[in-house]
Amino acid sequence: MDALIAQFNDCLRVSTTTDISAVTAAVEKLIPADENARIELSEHEPFFSSLKGLLDTIAAVDDKDPSSATYKQQGVVIAKLIAETAKAEEARTPIAQADVIPSLVQVYRLGARHLVNGTSTAASDCVEDDLKVQTYRALANLCFDNESNRDIVLETPDAIKHLVAGLKSENRTVLTTACGALLNISMDNEPVQVEALNAGALPRVMHLIQLSTDQATAEAYADVGVAAIRLLSNIVESGRDVVPFNDPVMALTHSLFKYPEKGVEDLVSSGGLKQLLGLLQHRHTILLSKDLAQEQYESALEILEALTIVLETIAENDNVQRSIVSSDLLDILLDFVDHRPTFQPSPDTLEEDQSTYHDIRKTVSRIVTLVTMNDANMADMPQKPEIINRFKKWMTSGLTTGNEAEEDEIRMSGALCIGNLARSDETCTALVHRHGVAQDLLDLLKLEIGRVRASGVREETKSTVKVLHAVIGALKNLSLAAPDRAILGSLGTVGPVAELLEIEGVKPVQYGCVGILKNLCAGFNEANAYRVITGQEPPSDHVDLAKMEAPASLAGTPLGKLISLIWTSTGDNDTGIRNEGGRVIVNISRTCHRAKALHFTKAIVEANAIAPLIQIITGALLTKGRPGASPATADSSADNVEEGDDHHVHFDSVPLDGQVFPVVQNEGIVALILVTNGYPAAIPRVARYHTFLVPALIKILKSGIAEDDNGTAGPRFATPGETQEYKDETKVNVCLLLEALCKGDDEFRTRVSSDVEPIVNRLNAAVSASSPATSPASHVQAHHEQIVAPTSPPLPISRTSTKSAKNLTESGPSRKELQLSMGRGAQVSVDKGVGLREAVGRLMLVL
Repeated sequence: MDALIAQFNDCLRVSTTTDISAVTAAVEKLIPADENARIELSEHEPFFSSLKGLLDTIAAVDDKDPSSATYKQQGVVIAKLIAETAKAEEARTPIAQADVIPSLVQVYRLGARHLVNGTSTAASDCVEDDLKVQTYRALANLCFDNESNRDIVLETPDAIKHLVAGLKSENRTVLTTACGALLNISMDNEPVQVEALNAGALPRVMHLIQLSTDQATAEAYADVGVAAIRLLSNIVESGRDVVPFNDPVMALTHSLFKYPEKGVEDLVSSGGLKQLLGLLQHRHTILLSKDLAQEQYESALEILEALTIVLETIAENDNVQRSIVSSDLLDILLDFVDHRPTFQPSPDTLEEDQSTYHDIRKTVSRIVTLVTMNDANMADMPQKPEIINRFKKWMTSGLTTGNEAEEDEIRMSGALCIGNLARSDETCTALVHRHGVAQDLLDLLKLEIGRVRASGVREETKSTVKVLHAVIGALKNLSLAAPDRAILGSLGTVGPVAELLEIEGVKPVQYGCVGILKNLCAGFNEANAYRVITGQEPPSDHVDLAKMEAPASLAGTPLGKLISLIWTSTGDNDTGIRNEGGRVIVNISRTCHRAKALHFTKAIVEANAIAPLIQIITGALLTKGRPGASPATADSSADNVEEGDDHHVHFDSVPLDGQVFPVVQNEGIVALILVTNGYPAAIPRVARYHTFLVPALIKILKSGIAEDDNGTAGPRFATPGETQEYKDETKVNVCLLLEALCKGDDEFRTRVSSDVEPIVNRLNAAVSASSPATSPASHVQAHHEQIVAPTSPPLPISRTSTKSAKNLTESGPSRKELQLSMGRGAQVSVDKGVGLREAVGRLMLVL
């Protein structure tokens, strides 16, 4: 290598102007043929500096110069050498440090002047085409997996504009290479993508794709079409409009005013979406052809593989999702999933070809899932039974083949589509009552539970868990619609959902299961409450809990399984299960209280359900079991904890951040009021947790009360734009709960009076300052000596957001998801007849 470089340098010393061919020949001898040669050559920095000088000389040559063709040929060879050397990852940065990238762009322009200037679209001579091809190759390899080199291309004035102009060429090799170069240069680089869009890349790319589709040109432009589709996948990723980056003011404007998804919007507005789906349909038709050759099959797969990547990328756009349905293009995607080719690939490529086809088909099913995430589609698609029937069919895909795992993703997509459409009461009701999707979901749920139980949760069964996740998500959304709950309960939803609570390794799925149980028991549904408490079917459609027998033990019942799960869900990621699990108990307690089924309330309390309610109020992990305790012994160990003193409970002394939500806290407080009112024997069980409960309740009472310099309470006026975390309704409930506990447990009152009384006095002063009138204490009437019949106010629920296949994570819900689910809604009072002023006064009398 050193001898060849020395020979090259000798040629340079002779004269680059009089012996161009000798220099070219010397460069050609240095073109590396293997990885070691590439790396070795890249270490000679002076050599590439010399090449840069030669490139600059070539770029300056006038077309009228008699030596123009010779110089262009030299440019071809130099660009080829750089392209071959840059195949080595280690060579790309050293070559770029010699500042050859801007020089390569200038040499490219020499071979593409007729395209850049728009003076002609006719084919150029062979040397100019070779020059474009090799400079494209050099830039492509330099930018492969090298972000800094992409930025150099971007910063080279008008580089992207000129490189895009190459897409006008009529030489198919130039076109294929141009697409590959622009693909590498724009990879994960939005500014480049935007520049390419504004240089007119999109219509040129779509034209090339069309040439690969039209019958007259399809065969000749097949390779060009694949390359163009791959480039399209990059440029449609662009999320902003473009401004000149060399103007600092405009660059700032660019960062402040962003136009979302410009590439996708341009594609839709130009009719490109219809064209792409037409190409998908065309290639699918080829796959289904009876007279199909191996070469045709592989060619169709290659285009479909690239095409579905593009479609999945753009299908995340709301307008694309809507256009697919409103333009009657959805059937193209559905047909692709439903109709499989019968062609048998060659034995030599059978495994690879079949794997590629299966991946393409799965991608198409995921695209359909994305389409169902659009709000307008949510309203339209359930109006078409043929569409819903397809999704139901997907949920049974592969069940009779003996190879269920192969179709896991198709079944998952079917369930996800149903779940995404189930985002309003209207669509949920239509899906359950008109289309009967609940039974199909439950059939699939039972099958997948059987598969998980048979093989356990391991790497090979993760796709099964994803199917479970999708099915549970769909059932959870459907159960939010009040008219669906009775049907879902009667179809036997509670049993298999509760069964999942016992399976290890499926925590994200269990979070959804708990949500289903919560929803089914909402709205005072006595039949579903009976099913969850007992695990049995009620004897008739009309259920009166007050007249039905409560189980002696809840062990093994759905509620028992839930309480065991809560007691063992002690991780940071288990916040959702702890809070949602507590809300199930809240809903059941409210139903039992309203039905005057106090024997069921007693059964719930005896099943160690008090601690989970305390937990959603305080955020402390009161249900953390002692070392060595297993989920199977959670009930028995919990019994010991409840019967013992405070120090027997192994809990965290400080609540974890983000474990409480004001709306959920209020629900827990309401439940404790109802439970202690209906079953006074529960009062000591609640009072046992005073160490954690009372500070949490005091914090609620303090909310919104300002202190002056003397420490006295000021008026409870919020500043403009401020919203209080805890509403007066929640404070009323706190006062009523503390009143009940103090009346029912003298030891509790003695313990907490010194802590509670000062804040109650401050709250009383604040109430009086904001609403001066008769003293709250003197306003309390005799009939308020005990809580006669607190009501069960309606509690708000929120609907699950849409899910795509990639949204199905292996971890629990995010903090944002929890906040959306549990952080919204009204904080309602357990007794609308009692205001804050009266509630404070009643508590003051007790203290």
